[in-house]
Amino acid sequence: MFAIDDLVVATKGVDLGQMVVVGTSAGGHYVHVKVDGATLTYPARDLQKA
Repeated sequence: MFAIDDLVVATKGVDLGQMVVVGTSAGGHYVHVKVDGATLTYPARDLQKA
């Protein structure tokens, strides 16, 4: 599970380098991250801590 402000990288999909966790979905299956001023949503299984 990821916490707010954790640094993560994508293991699958678009690799944008290090991203900062800004939230999670209610079930924890999706993680909201911020990178270069944009907020994106990734499946939690496709991210790992940086």
